[in-house]
Amino acid sequence: MFELFRTLGNRKLFILLIVIVLFVALMGVTLGDRVGLTWPEKFVKDTVGFTQRIVNKPTQAVSGFFEDISDLNSVYEENDNYRIQVAELQRQLIDYRTLKNKNDQLQKDLEFTETQKRNSNKYYRFSHVVSVNEDVNNPTVNIDVGAKDGVEVGMAVTSIEGMVGIISTTTEYTSTVQLITSLSLTSPDSYSIAATVTGKDGTFGIVENYDKKQNRLLMSGINNNDPNKEKIEVNDIVVTSGSGGVFPAGIVLGKVRDIVPSEFGLTSTAKILPSASFVEWKELFVVIPGVDPNTGDGAQ
Repeated sequence: MFELFRTLGNRKLFILLIVIVLFVALMGVTLGDRVGLTWPEKFVKDTVGFTQRIVNKPTQAVSGFFEDISDLNSVYEENDNYRIQVAELQRQLIDYRTLKNKNDQLQKDLEFTETQKRNSNKYYRFSHVVSVNEDVNNPTVNIDVGAKDGVEVGMAVTSIEGMVGIISTTTEYTSTVQLITSLSLTSPDSYSIAATVTGKDGTFGIVENYDKKQNRLLMSGINNNDPNKEKIEVNDIVVTSGSGGVFPAGIVLGKVRDIVPSEFGLTSTAKILPSASFVEWKELFVVIPGVDPNTGDGAQ
């Protein structure tokens, strides 16, 4: 034993040897058959478990925080996509409403032209309004059809409601419409319209003047003294008669609002409220006598 101390020659090495021997002995005891843990094992195990809980909770919290941030970013991205989709749907809805309104208007235009074709020997050339001249003394409208479309000076122009005016000038691709609100007995450029009342054969008058103050077309030369003819009355519908061959028959002018006898009582003048509104036109129709050479359309 003393030989061993001399061999070691160091107290620290002796103490280390004793610790190793005790550790080996302790391991032998713990590896043997036993029911529970020793107090050193319990202490170590509890210490490790407690330390893990302290470390794991903040770690889990930090991990959860970054997961929440990631989920929040995903929500923002989804919301941005939804906003884009909603904006696109709103734009498509606007386009749909615009197309629907245009389709409804075209259906009305088609129904109008089909009805008119069945009523007289004429056809209608569809046109868009290009511009409007609101000169009080000479109101006109420019449309996008001209000589190449068969349009000629002197042809009637109408809206769905009623007659608007007459073609005063044309180019190859455009035409100017002089409105019936410019009718005047004192104007050398004015014109006269032979008219009658629907449902009353033989009634006749001339529309050649417009009262701007009352917004009335004046139909003069009405003979109310012929016992063989029906009398023109208030609320009668006045249309072109076709006499003289200037305008085809059946173009609506307006409704009778008043009848005034002449000074000597031989004739009367009917005051007619125009059917056309003369406001915000988008489409107009040029009334062309005869049959459409392109399609063969036109009532006989």
